[in-house]
Amino acid sequence: MKPDHRFRRCHSFVCLALLLGWVVERPGFGEEITATVSPAIELTFPTEAGAFYQIERLQSGKWQPFGEARTGTGQSWTERLPGTASEWRVRRLRQQWALVWADEFNGDRLDPTKWSREENGYGGGNNERQFYSADPAYAPVKDGLLHLSVHRKPHTTVDGKTQPYTSARIRSLERGDWTYGRFEVRAKVPGGEGIWPAVWMLPSTPRYGGWAASGEIDILESRGSAVHETLGTLHFGGAWPKNRHVGAAYRFPGPDAAAAFHTYAIEWKRGEIRWLVDDTLWQTRTSDEWHSDAAPDQPDAPFDQPFHLILNVAVDGGFFNGTGQQADRLPDSAFPQVFQVDYVRVSQWAE
Repeated sequence: MKPDHRFRRCHSFVCLALLLGWVVERPGFGEEITATVSPAIELTFPTEAGAFYQIERLQSGKWQPFGEARTGTGQSWTERLPGTASEWRVRRLRQQWALVWADEFNGDRLDPTKWSREENGYGGGNNERQFYSADPAYAPVKDGLLHLSVHRKPHTTVDGKTQPYTSARIRSLERGDWTYGRFEVRAKVPGGEGIWPAVWMLPSTPRYGGWAASGEIDILESRGSAVHETLGTLHFGGAWPKNRHVGAAYRFPGPDAAAAFHTYAIEWKRGEIRWLVDDTLWQTRTSDEWHSDAAPDQPDAPFDQPFHLILNVAVDGGFFNGTGQQADRLPDSAFPQVFQVDYVRVSQWAE
Protein backbone atom coordinates (compact mmCIF):
# COMPACT_ATOMS: atom_id res chain seq x y z
CA MET A 1 0.00 0.00 0.00
CA LYS A 2 1.31 3.44 -0.90
CA PRO A 3 1.82 5.87 1.99
CA ASP A 4 -0.64 8.73 2.25
CA HIS A 5 1.64 11.67 1.39
CA ARG A 6 -1.12 14.13 2.15
CA PHE A 7 -1.17 12.90 5.77
CA ARG A 8 2.63 13.00 5.92
CA ARG A 9 2.63 16.64 4.83
CA CYS A 10 -0.09 17.49 7.38
CA HIS A 11 1.74 15.63 10.12
CA SER A 12 4.95 17.58 9.42
CA PHE A 13 3.01 20.82 9.38
CA VAL A 14 1.62 20.03 12.85
CA CYS A 15 5.14 19.56 14.17
CA LEU A 16 6.26 22.85 12.64
CA ALA A 17 3.21 24.66 13.98
CA LEU A 18 3.75 23.32 17.49
CA LEU A 19 7.42 24.27 17.35
CA LEU A 20 6.51 27.84 16.37
CA GLY A 21 3.84 28.14 19.03
CA TRP A 22 0.89 28.22 16.61
CA VAL A 23 -2.60 27.07 17.54
CA VAL A 24 -3.49 23.99 15.48
CA GLU A 25 -6.74 22.09 14.99
CA ARG A 26 -6.35 18.49 13.83
CA PRO A 27 -9.81 17.00 13.24
CA GLY A 28 -8.70 13.57 12.16
CA PHE A 29 -6.58 11.33 9.91
CA GLY A 30 -5.81 12.91 6.55
CA GLU A 31 -8.16 15.87 6.95
CA GLU A 32 -7.41 19.48 6.24
CA ILE A 33 -5.75 21.43 9.09
CA THR A 34 -6.60 24.99 9.96
CA ALA A 35 -3.97 27.02 11.78
CA THR A 36 -3.82 30.47 13.26
CA VAL A 37 -0.60 32.30 13.94
CA SER A 38 -0.10 33.94 17.37
CA PRO A 39 2.44 36.74 17.02
CA ALA A 40 5.43 36.32 19.30
CA ILE A 41 8.56 38.23 20.20
CA GLU A 42 11.85 37.37 21.82
CA LEU A 43 12.75 39.53 24.79
CA THR A 44 16.48 39.49 25.53
CA PHE A 45 18.01 41.30 28.47
CA PRO A 46 21.33 41.27 30.38
CA THR A 47 21.34 40.28 34.07
CA GLU A 48 23.58 40.86 37.05
CA ALA A 49 24.19 37.93 39.37
CA GLY A 50 21.92 38.10 42.42
CA ALA A 51 19.78 40.99 41.11
CA PHE A 52 16.02 40.58 40.65
CA TYR A 53 14.22 41.22 37.36
CA GLN A 54 10.49 41.43 36.71
CA ILE A 55 8.92 40.94 33.28
CA GLU A 56 5.85 43.16 32.97
CA ARG A 57 3.02 43.35 30.44
CA LEU A 58 0.98 46.41 29.55
CA GLN A 59 -2.68 45.65 30.27
CA SER A 60 -5.52 48.19 30.34
CA GLY A 61 -2.97 51.00 30.35
CA LYS A 62 -1.03 49.64 33.36
CA TRP A 63 2.17 47.62 33.63
CA GLN A 64 1.39 44.33 35.40
CA PRO A 65 3.86 41.66 36.64
CA PHE A 66 4.03 38.64 34.37
CA GLY A 67 4.93 35.63 36.48
CA GLU A 68 7.40 35.76 39.32
CA ALA A 69 10.61 37.76 39.56
CA ARG A 70 13.76 36.16 38.15
CA THR A 71 17.12 36.10 39.90
CA GLY A 72 19.99 37.21 37.64
CA THR A 73 22.93 34.93 36.85
CA GLY A 74 25.28 37.39 35.18
CA GLN A 75 24.28 36.05 31.75
CA SER A 76 21.77 37.45 29.25
CA TRP A 77 18.35 35.83 29.19
CA THR A 78 15.87 35.41 26.34
CA GLU A 79 12.15 34.95 26.87
CA ARG A 80 9.70 34.10 24.08
CA LEU A 81 6.46 36.00 24.68
CA PRO A 82 3.19 36.45 22.79
CA GLY A 83 2.11 39.76 21.26
CA THR A 84 4.22 42.74 20.27
CA ALA A 85 7.30 44.43 21.69
CA SER A 86 5.32 47.45 22.88
CA GLU A 87 3.39 45.21 25.30
CA TRP A 88 6.44 44.08 27.26
CA ARG A 89 9.22 45.43 29.39
CA VAL A 90 11.77 44.20 31.94
CA ARG A 91 12.37 46.10 35.15
CA ARG A 92 15.22 45.57 37.59
CA LEU A 93 13.73 45.62 41.08
CA ARG A 94 15.43 47.73 43.78
CA GLN A 95 14.66 48.33 47.45
CA GLN A 96 11.49 46.25 47.44
CA TRP A 97 10.19 42.74 47.93
CA ALA A 98 10.40 40.64 44.77
CA LEU A 99 7.90 37.78 44.42
CA VAL A 100 9.93 34.63 43.65
CA TRP A 101 7.57 31.73 44.45
CA ALA A 102 3.82 31.43 44.90
CA ASP A 103 0.85 29.12 44.87
CA GLU A 104 -2.55 30.74 44.33
CA PHE A 105 -4.38 27.37 44.46
CA ASN A 106 -6.34 28.16 41.30
CA GLY A 107 -6.23 24.65 39.88
CA ASP A 108 -8.09 21.48 40.79
CA ARG A 109 -5.27 19.64 42.55
CA LEU A 110 -2.18 20.25 44.65
CA ASP A 111 0.82 21.30 42.54
CA PRO A 112 3.46 18.53 42.92
CA THR A 113 6.20 20.85 41.71
CA LYS A 114 5.66 22.98 44.83
CA TRP A 115 4.36 20.62 47.51
CA SER A 116 4.78 17.08 48.75
CA ARG A 117 2.28 15.27 50.98
CA GLU A 118 3.49 13.69 54.21
CA GLU A 119 2.33 10.47 55.81
CA ASN A 120 2.89 10.32 59.55
CA GLY A 121 0.82 8.81 62.33
CA TYR A 122 3.09 9.19 65.33
CA GLY A 123 1.98 12.41 67.00
CA GLY A 124 4.67 14.82 65.81
CA GLY A 125 6.56 14.68 69.12
CA ASN A 126 3.65 16.49 70.83
CA ASN A 127 1.34 13.51 71.48
CA GLU A 128 -0.99 14.74 68.74
CA ARG A 129 -3.87 12.48 67.76
CA GLN A 130 -4.05 12.79 63.97
CA PHE A 131 -2.78 10.61 61.17
CA TYR A 132 -1.36 12.68 58.31
CA SER A 133 -2.55 11.04 55.10
CA ALA A 134 -1.24 11.52 51.56
CA ASP A 135 -4.75 10.91 50.22
CA PRO A 136 -5.79 14.03 48.22
CA ALA A 137 -9.20 13.86 49.94
CA TYR A 138 -7.64 15.52 52.99
CA ALA A 139 -6.06 18.42 51.08
CA PRO A 140 -8.29 19.13 48.08
CA VAL A 141 -7.86 22.22 45.94
CA LYS A 142 -11.13 23.73 44.75
CA ASP A 143 -12.81 27.10 44.31
CA GLY A 144 -9.44 28.87 44.42
CA LEU A 145 -8.59 27.52 47.88
CA LEU A 146 -6.57 24.77 49.50
CA HIS A 147 -8.73 22.89 52.03
CA LEU A 148 -6.60 21.16 54.69
CA SER A 149 -9.21 19.01 56.39
CA VAL A 150 -9.50 17.06 59.63
CA HIS A 151 -11.92 14.13 59.65
CA ARG A 152 -13.03 12.06 62.60
CA LYS A 153 -11.80 8.94 60.91
CA PRO A 154 -9.47 6.48 62.70
CA HIS A 155 -6.38 5.21 60.94
CA THR A 156 -4.05 2.39 62.01
CA THR A 157 -0.45 2.25 60.80
CA VAL A 158 1.18 -1.00 59.67
CA ASP A 159 2.79 -1.39 63.10
CA GLY A 160 -0.50 -1.02 64.95
CA LYS A 161 -0.51 2.67 65.96
CA THR A 162 -4.09 4.00 65.79
CA GLN A 163 -5.06 7.68 65.69
CA PRO A 164 -8.73 8.71 65.95
CA TYR A 165 -8.46 11.59 63.42
CA THR A 166 -7.10 11.87 59.88
CA SER A 167 -5.69 15.09 58.45
CA ALA A 168 -3.05 16.43 56.04
CA ARG A 169 0.36 18.04 56.10
CA ILE A 170 2.13 19.43 53.04
CA ARG A 171 5.61 20.91 52.68
CA SER A 172 7.82 22.61 50.09
CA LEU A 173 10.96 20.61 50.98
CA GLU A 174 13.09 19.98 47.86
CA ARG A 175 10.66 22.17 45.91
CA GLY A 176 11.26 25.54 47.52
CA ASP A 177 13.48 26.76 50.34
CA TRP A 178 14.95 30.14 51.12
CA THR A 179 17.34 31.97 53.42
CA TYR A 180 15.57 35.22 54.33
CA GLY A 181 12.48 36.65 52.67
CA ARG A 182 8.84 37.60 53.15
CA PHE A 183 6.52 34.64 53.61
CA GLU A 184 2.84 35.50 53.29
CA VAL A 185 -0.28 33.36 53.65
CA ARG A 186 -3.93 34.39 53.38
CA ALA A 187 -6.04 31.95 55.32
CA LYS A 188 -9.12 31.24 57.41
CA VAL A 189 -8.73 28.80 60.28
CA PRO A 190 -11.19 26.27 61.74
CA GLY A 191 -12.51 27.05 65.22
CA GLY A 192 -13.05 23.68 66.87
CA GLU A 193 -11.46 23.01 70.23
CA GLY A 194 -8.38 20.86 70.03
CA ILE A 195 -7.87 21.69 66.34
CA TRP A 196 -4.40 23.09 65.60
CA PRO A 197 -3.82 24.67 62.15
CA ALA A 198 -0.32 25.95 61.49
CA VAL A 199 1.94 27.52 58.88
CA TRP A 200 5.56 27.11 59.87
CA MET A 201 9.12 26.55 58.63
CA LEU A 202 11.94 24.09 59.26
CA PRO A 203 15.54 24.00 57.98
CA SER A 204 15.89 21.88 54.85
CA THR A 205 19.25 20.51 56.00
CA PRO A 206 19.56 20.87 59.80
CA ARG A 207 22.99 22.46 59.92
CA TYR A 208 23.20 22.73 63.69
CA GLY A 209 21.68 19.45 64.82
CA GLY A 210 18.31 17.97 65.70
CA TRP A 211 15.23 19.89 66.74
CA ALA A 212 15.35 22.62 67.89
CA ALA A 213 19.10 23.29 67.59
CA SER A 214 18.65 24.12 63.90
CA GLY A 215 15.58 26.29 64.51
CA GLU A 216 11.87 26.49 63.72
CA ILE A 217 9.83 29.52 62.62
CA ASP A 218 6.10 29.53 63.34
CA ILE A 219 4.25 32.03 61.16
CA LEU A 220 0.70 31.14 62.18
CA GLU A 221 -0.60 28.87 64.91
CA SER A 222 -4.20 28.84 66.10
CA ARG A 223 -5.02 27.11 69.38
CA GLY A 224 -8.35 25.42 68.76
CA SER A 225 -11.31 27.53 69.80
CA ALA A 226 -9.07 30.44 70.89
CA VAL A 227 -9.55 32.04 67.47
CA HIS A 228 -9.50 35.58 68.90
CA GLU A 229 -5.70 35.40 68.60
CA THR A 230 -2.85 33.95 66.57
CA LEU A 231 0.60 32.92 67.77
CA GLY A 232 4.07 33.53 66.32
CA THR A 233 7.06 31.69 67.79
CA LEU A 234 10.74 30.88 67.27
CA HIS A 235 12.28 27.61 68.51
CA PHE A 236 16.07 27.33 68.91
CA GLY A 237 18.83 26.50 71.40
CA GLY A 238 19.84 22.87 71.78
CA ALA A 239 18.38 19.56 70.73
CA TRP A 240 15.34 18.53 72.77
CA PRO A 241 15.04 18.75 75.78
CA LYS A 242 17.52 21.66 75.75
CA ASN A 243 15.40 23.60 73.28
CA ARG A 244 14.20 27.15 73.93
CA HIS A 245 11.51 29.34 72.41
CA VAL A 246 10.36 32.95 72.27
CA GLY A 247 7.12 34.31 70.89
CA ALA A 248 3.89 36.20 71.48
CA ALA A 249 0.18 36.33 70.63
CA TYR A 250 -1.65 38.81 68.42
CA ARG A 251 -5.28 39.63 69.26
CA PHE A 252 -7.57 40.43 66.34
CA PRO A 253 -9.24 43.84 66.69
CA GLY A 254 -12.10 42.85 64.37
CA PRO A 255 -13.39 39.54 62.98
CA ASP A 256 -11.47 36.63 64.45
CA ALA A 257 -9.34 34.07 62.60
CA ALA A 258 -12.25 31.68 62.05
CA ALA A 259 -14.75 34.35 61.02
CA ALA A 260 -12.73 35.88 58.17
CA PHE A 261 -9.66 35.46 56.00
CA HIS A 262 -6.58 37.26 57.29
CA THR A 263 -3.11 37.75 55.82
CA TYR A 264 -0.29 36.35 57.97
CA ALA A 265 3.33 37.14 57.17
CA ILE A 266 6.87 37.19 58.44
CA GLU A 267 9.68 39.35 57.11
CA TRP A 268 12.94 37.56 57.80
CA LYS A 269 16.19 39.40 57.31
CA ARG A 270 19.65 38.74 58.71
CA GLY A 271 19.44 39.10 62.47
CA GLU A 272 15.73 40.01 62.55
CA ILE A 273 12.31 38.38 62.07
CA ARG A 274 9.09 40.43 62.06
CA TRP A 275 5.49 39.18 62.22
CA LEU A 276 2.56 40.94 60.54
CA VAL A 277 -1.20 40.35 60.38
CA ASP A 278 -3.12 42.19 57.67
CA ASP A 279 0.03 44.32 57.18
CA THR A 280 0.06 45.35 60.85
CA LEU A 281 3.45 44.73 62.45
CA TRP A 282 2.88 43.11 65.83
CA GLN A 283 6.10 41.36 66.85
CA THR A 284 9.84 41.73 66.15
CA ARG A 285 12.57 39.36 67.32
CA THR A 286 16.29 39.95 66.87
CA SER A 287 19.38 37.75 67.04
CA ASP A 288 20.16 38.80 70.60
CA GLU A 289 17.03 36.83 71.59
CA TRP A 290 18.00 33.54 69.94
CA HIS A 291 21.02 31.24 69.71
CA SER A 292 22.11 27.76 68.70
CA ASP A 293 24.04 25.73 71.23
CA ALA A 294 25.97 24.13 68.35
CA ALA A 295 27.23 27.50 67.03
CA PRO A 296 27.73 29.92 69.95
CA ASP A 297 30.16 32.02 67.88
CA GLN A 298 27.59 32.60 65.09
CA PRO A 299 25.10 35.21 66.33
CA ASP A 300 22.60 34.69 63.49
CA ALA A 301 22.44 30.90 63.94
CA PRO A 302 20.25 28.97 63.56
CA PHE A 303 18.24 31.42 61.43
CA ASP A 304 20.91 31.83 58.75
CA GLN A 305 20.22 28.79 56.55
CA PRO A 306 17.58 27.66 54.03
CA PHE A 307 14.14 26.89 55.50
CA HIS A 308 11.11 25.36 53.77
CA LEU A 309 7.38 25.82 54.35
CA ILE A 310 4.95 23.44 56.09
CA LEU A 311 1.14 23.69 56.27
CA ASN A 312 -0.89 21.30 58.38
CA VAL A 313 -3.76 20.77 60.79
CA ALA A 314 -2.98 18.79 63.96
CA VAL A 315 -5.37 17.58 66.67
CA ASP A 316 -4.90 17.84 70.47
CA GLY A 317 -1.49 17.14 72.00
CA GLY A 318 0.84 19.12 74.25
CA PHE A 319 0.00 22.41 72.56
CA PHE A 320 -3.29 22.33 74.48
CA ASN A 321 -1.91 21.50 77.94
CA GLY A 322 -3.74 23.53 80.56
CA THR A 323 -6.40 24.83 78.16
CA GLY A 324 -9.08 22.25 78.83
CA GLN A 325 -9.64 21.82 75.10
CA GLN A 326 -10.11 18.41 73.53
CA ALA A 327 -11.37 17.54 70.06
CA ASP A 328 -13.39 14.60 71.37
CA ARG A 329 -15.89 17.10 72.78
CA LEU A 330 -16.85 18.24 69.29
CA PRO A 331 -19.97 16.62 67.81
CA ASP A 332 -19.61 14.47 64.71
CA SER A 333 -21.47 17.17 62.79
CA ALA A 334 -18.54 19.57 63.40
CA PHE A 335 -16.34 17.56 61.04
CA PRO A 336 -14.58 18.00 58.80
CA GLN A 337 -12.74 20.89 60.40
CA VAL A 338 -11.22 22.81 57.48
CA PHE A 339 -8.22 25.14 57.26
CA GLN A 340 -8.75 27.23 54.10
CA VAL A 341 -5.71 28.75 52.40
CA ASP A 342 -6.18 31.31 49.63
CA TYR A 343 -2.51 31.67 48.67
CA VAL A 344 1.10 31.26 49.76
CA ARG A 345 3.63 33.81 48.46
CA VAL A 346 7.38 34.09 48.96
CA SER A 347 9.31 37.24 48.20
CA GLN A 348 12.97 38.17 48.60
CA TRP A 349 14.47 41.59 49.14
CA ALA A 350 15.88 43.32 46.07
CA GLU A 351 18.78 45.60 47.03
